[in-house]
Amino acid sequence: MKESSSAKRPRSAEPAAVIQRALVEAIDFGLLAPGEIVRETIYERIESRYRVRREEIPEKLETFHNALQELIGTGAKVMWQLIAKNLYNRLGLNFTEHKDWTLLDYVNHAKGQVMNDCGEMPLLHI
Repeated sequence: MKESSSAKRPRSAEPAAVIQRALVEAIDFGLLAPGEIVRETIYERIESRYRVRREEIPEKLETFHNALQELIGTGAKVMWQLIAKNLYNRLGLNFTEHKDWTLLDYVNHAKGQVMNDCGEMPLLHI
């Protein structure tokens, strides 16, 4: 177990809740790269076209992932990396870039790391 992970994650918090909160915050950060107005526009489009509200993204991550790809095309990969790096940082994990990984791959890997650190089975279906 990494000391930095336990230092950033409160022991009393449910791992699934920690991951969900960190994921929403990391997505906010990643989508802010092109600016506040663009981030809000992306959230509005995803909610109206794909029926996914910001707070539902952890439960509907695959839909969010596909929507982001459809909305911004190849630029989505840059966003995924920003989101993934920020998520790993928030969870106290070391980030390693993988050329062929998507946001889904990074989130599943991070989830597995957190659950392994806590000695629990995964609670989210991401």
